[in-house]
This record gives sequence, structure tokens and C-alpha cells, in this order.
Amino acid sequence: MMRDSTTRRLLVLGGHELHVPEYVFEEIEGHWEDLSGRSGLAPDALRGVLRVLRGHVTEHDVTEYEGRLDEALGFLGGRDVEDAPYLALALALSAEGLWSEDRGLVSAGSIQVFRTADLVRRAP
Repeated sequence: MMRDSTTRRLLVLGGHELHVPEYVFEEIEGHWEDLSGRSGLAPDALRGVLRVLRGHVTEHDVTEYEGRLDEALGFLGGRDVEDAPYLALALALSAEGLWSEDRGLVSAGSIQVFRTADLVRRAP
């Protein structure tokens, strides 16, 4: 989101329905100084980027997917347990898939993993 990129175009113009666990934005806030330094953006500009991002995703409280966490962990088989909330949310929403560049994350059950290049090919 901080520079002109395929990811930014997909987020803003891609026509995809995007969902995230709400804690994602709490994590972003927790890494604020690092993000600000790496992006080279002033804090106000970075907050503007975050506002735009929030406008293009639907945030979900853990109560909406916590019942699927064990199932998600089972699919992950002990790998990348940090991915469990994303997979659990996708399961809870009966989503078609997850958007991730994490090569360790593979399709699980009915949930397919899409890479950025996959979404570019599917874009309207």
C-alpha cells in the first residue's frame, strides 16, 4: 500500500471481497516505528495509507471464527500456526480462498491459496 504496486492495485481496484482478523490492524500499530522507518513515510502519511487499506477490507472479531481455529490448526499440521486465524476466518466465511505469498501455506480443504499472480489473472 505504501507504493504503486500490483498489491495496492488489487487491494483498491481488484474487485475482490477481502476479509481480515481485526487484530491485523493492532499488529500494524505495534510495528508502527519500523513500518514508518522502512516506508520512508511521515507518520501522518502512513496513517492515511492505513485508513485507505481499512476502507477496502472487512475486519472480523475473533468470535466470528474462533470455532474454526482447531480445524485450521489441523489443516496446517503444526506449520505456521500464525496462519491459523486467517484460515479459520476463511473457513468460517466459506471463502473461496486466501491471498498469501507464504509458500508454506497450501490449500486446505475447500480453501485455495491464491498468490498475487493468480489474482491478477482472475481480475475483472
